[in-house]
Amino acid sequence: MKFRILAFILALSVATPMFAHHDVNGIQITTKSSRAHMLFEQGVEKISLLHQEAGLELLRKSVKADPNFALAHIFIAFFSLDPAEQVAEREKAMATRKFAGPEEQLIIDWQSNASEAHWVPAIQAMNTALAQYPNDKYLHWMAGWWLVLSQNQQQHAITLFERVTMLDPKFPDAWNELAYAYAKTGNMDKAFVAIRHYTELVPHEANPQDSYAELSRMAGRFDEALKHYRMSLKIDPTFHESQLGLGDTYALMGDEARARTEYALAIEQGTPVQKVLWSLQSAATYVREGDFRGADLAYRTVADEAHQQDFANLEAEAYRSMALYQEDAATAHELLKRAEKALDGDHKVPQQLLGEERAQVWRTGVDRAVRDGDQKRAQALLQKLSDLAAANTDDLIEVAYAGAAGAVYLAEGKYKEAASDFEGDPGNAVSMRGLVEAYEKSGQHDDAAKAASDLASLNVPLIEQAVVVPEFRKHRAEAGATLRSSSRL
Repeated sequence: MKFRILAFILALSVATPMFAHHDVNGIQITTKSSRAHMLFEQGVEKISLLHQEAGLELLRKSVKADPNFALAHIFIAFFSLDPAEQVAEREKAMATRKFAGPEEQLIIDWQSNASEAHWVPAIQAMNTALAQYPNDKYLHWMAGWWLVLSQNQQQHAITLFERVTMLDPKFPDAWNELAYAYAKTGNMDKAFVAIRHYTELVPHEANPQDSYAELSRMAGRFDEALKHYRMSLKIDPTFHESQLGLGDTYALMGDEARARTEYALAIEQGTPVQKVLWSLQSAATYVREGDFRGADLAYRTVADEAHQQDFANLEAEAYRSMALYQEDAATAHELLKRAEKALDGDHKVPQQLLGEERAQVWRTGVDRAVRDGDQKRAQALLQKLSDLAAANTDDLIEVAYAGAAGAVYLAEGKYKEAASDFEGDPGNAVSMRGLVEAYEKSGQHDDAAKAASDLASLNVPLIEQAVVVPEFRKHRAEAGATLRSSSRL
């Protein structure tokens, strides 16, 4: 499942000014309109299976039926990929919060604060909800999902997802999320057990096959991934995320031309924000080919489109991506300046997204300054990152700081300190490459071998992977060939 969307599948419990039904295992939904409630349930069910746009349309109809349906407003804010809609619906949720029930108000406080990067009150609201509603399986599942994507706390999330599956073994998406969390902690055996259970629970839906394909791709089982993406599309030819998955898989297999063809088919059918997001992945295919002129053209086209749509974080990501593969230091520096400038000013984009992308821009700036031998600039940017991390309890900003700090320590020859910080940025190919070097230079050869194996097998369709992994695999293969030749002599 690409860019996984939170699937808030709620208990069918509704409260109105006239009456209230309570369900100890589910969130109480407050609305005066039975039609709004019905549309809400249908919408979140659609979204839970990644029929995102169909689900959002139902949620939008739900708030038309009851404009004071605060929970539905906050769900639209969370599910929508349109930054302007996210901001507008968050404001509506806060304006109608007084009409919601106690648990709903906590959810609204949690998600609204998170979208504005107010992390301490967001976490407090989540923890309060979990403490006050300990038997609500949906709330625990929701918290686990949020911890994975917004806080990068995989192990904590696994504990919550496992509890959900014990409370309700037939809760499909809990198994799906559990599979992804296992995969991100490197436990692929458990991941595949969970994803097979998911496919068995909803065999006639496209998303389980899509998720099975993505996990197969992550494990390097490319033929199996292609098979399951095609199975997903056979079930539902309009399931565009699986069309995107075909592009991702061919890109990671090294068939970049075929990948661009598959990406183009997905992009043609995507929403405006999906078109930009998926075009970023397509642009990375040129980097894997070493066609940097083609990559520049593709990324500039994406940046222009993002600018026109006021997707400031994605415009910045396009320029930052270009900076990652530039040979010329001045060009890279100018692109990072453009990325940072794109984030400045007043944009209808949640502060959370702007802050996280700013952290990535500064982190890339640190890497570039270290590469260019400009330690003064590296330290200045690292301080900016430190200040940003101190002002936010956003784990994605924290890991950006960790990766940048590792790069500075590595340049200073402080290898153990570098390794410690790189360990705090798992899954990022740039940090993983630094970790291999830090381990080697500190004499931790077994750890270096394990880290090198992890990096060589990293199969994610991101620009960092495109910049680092193909070249790393090439050098690793050449070193292995040299070693084998020497041993024969």
